[in-house]
Order: sequence, then C-alpha cells, then structure tokens
Amino acid sequence: MYDKTNLQQDKNINIQSKLGKLFDEFINECQFATCLRPETIRGYIAVFNLFSKLMPEIISTDELTTEMLNTFFKRIKTRSRIVGRNTVKIGVKSSTIKTQYSKLTVFFDWLCKKAYLVKNPLKDIKAPQVNYDDFRRLEDEDINKIYSAIVRCSTNSMLLRRDTVMVSLLLFCGLRKGEFISIQVKDIDIDKKEIIVRGETSKSKRKRVLKIHPTLLMHLKDYFKERRNFKTEYLIVSNRGDSGLTREGLKHWVKSISDKSGVKFHLHEFRHTFACKLAEADVNIFKIQKMMGHQNITMTMKYSRSLQTDDMEQDISKIYI
Repeated sequence: MYDKTNLQQDKNINIQSKLGKLFDEFINECQFATCLRPETIRGYIAVFNLFSKLMPEIISTDELTTEMLNTFFKRIKTRSRIVGRNTVKIGVKSSTIKTQYSKLTVFFDWLCKKAYLVKNPLKDIKAPQVNYDDFRRLEDEDINKIYSAIVRCSTNSMLLRRDTVMVSLLLFCGLRKGEFISIQVKDIDIDKKEIIVRGETSKSKRKRVLKIHPTLLMHLKDYFKERRNFKTEYLIVSNRGDSGLTREGLKHWVKSISDKSGVKFHLHEFRHTFACKLAEADVNIFKIQKMMGHQNITMTMKYSRSLQTDDMEQDISKIYI
C-alpha cells in the first residue's frame, strides 16, 4: 500500500540543491503538520521531480522568475516522450499543464509565506483554460468485454474472483484510485450490504457509506470464499503474496486487462461511468454528490461532460406544448 515508506521512495529529488532542500521541508510539513493525503503529496513530488529534471539550472529561489517558469512550460510542450509501445509523442494536454501549474503554485506560495521567496513567479502567468469536452465514460459494450476477458484469461479461480470484484467495485461504487486500493476487509459489511470509505483514504477526508449493488454483493461473496486463507487486512490481494495490491500492481493490472480485452481505459473512467449511470437513472444530483464523495455540487456537475447527446433523447421528448 501507499505508506510512508512508499512516499520516501517517491522523493527522488535533488535535495542537495537549495531549492530541493526547501521542497523537502515543504513536503515534511504537508505530511506531518497539515496531514495531507498521500495521493496529494505524491502529486506535488511528481511535479517537482519533473520541474527539477527539465530545469536543472534552477537550484535556488533566486532563479525562480516568471521568465524561467515560461521556459519550463515551453519545454514541457515541446519535449518528445515515449508512450505505449515505442510511440513518440510531443507535448501534453492543457489539463496536464494546468495540474503542474496548480501544484507548483502551492509550493511557491509556501515559499512566499516562509519568506524564502518575495513573489510567486506564476502570478504573472495565466493558467491555461481547459475545456473538458472528451467522453471519459465506459460504454456497456466495453464493460462486457472487460468482464469477458477476465473470465477467458484468468489462470485460476482466485484471480477470476478477485479481478471480477475489482471491476465490480469500480463500476458500482465509483471509487477513486486511493480509496480503491485502501479498502480493507473490515470496511465491508455483507449483512448490512454496506461499504465504508474511510475519511483518511478519501480526497474529501470525510467518511462515506455506500450501499452494495446486488451484482457486487454476489461477486464479493464468491471472492471471500476464495480469499479466506489470506491474512492481509486489505480487500484486494496481490497475486504475488499475502499482501494488499500496490499502486504499481494496480497499474500493471489495468494494462493487462486493457490488452486482453482490447478496451483502452483508465481507472478513473469507471468513476465517470458510475456518475453517468446514476444521472441517467434520474438519481438526484445531491445524492450523486454524496455517493461520489464530492465536497461541493460543482465538482459533481463536471462529470456531466461524459453524458452524450443520445442519452438525452427521452428527456427532450418529455417536453409538451
């Protein structure tokens, strides 16, 4: 799982530089004083690692200028990367730039607060506008292909039951990645048909209780029979031993299922699918907000971009004049 040991391994930064040492101080404060989620801290570290890699000439706060930050974003947009199977790609999406912008802003604001920096160099750079017009949900045909691939390619009954439960949890609960791999056996109440998402694993830091869908309930019962000899507290077990599934293990699982099913997907697309399925069933948006674990309704409404025009045909037909 993602504990403090994993976090330390992620801190692959040049702490010998002045800026690196300050960033290490920033991360320690985030981890121990403000108690941010490991996933949030991981994001800060990943962006700073990239910043350090592309801007090796910046070793102290003296070099943090608006001009140098513009150079950083230019290098991001023009660098070539290897993605997939030896495919060369140049540049990144505007949403990626915005994520890097926002995370660096937090660190630079912290530097200003601590009087290490006079002015945040990003204040004079406008954040990119992002239009979320892509469809990021899974269609029923895709979901069926994923289930079929699991049945067809599983080498033993344990993996069959585990992988089926994994897909069902994602599909019927709309869990975030961190919430998903942090689910423990104690969080499942078969009798009450409930799953507890603990506050310490949630982005909102609030506990929420989800009702278990009948299909998921059936798969959970089958899975519990298969994993009865495992001692790990985590619900999803690794196929390499009696331990919980790691983030790297989950990444490998997504790639494996994607290759076997022919459906190219990201884990978060299940969350979009969950929200869209509820909306299409005319579930009240405030109920959807609560099930998604969003702090405000605006975030829930952003998932509406995954609704397609065809889904609204019956709604339009309800208009009478």
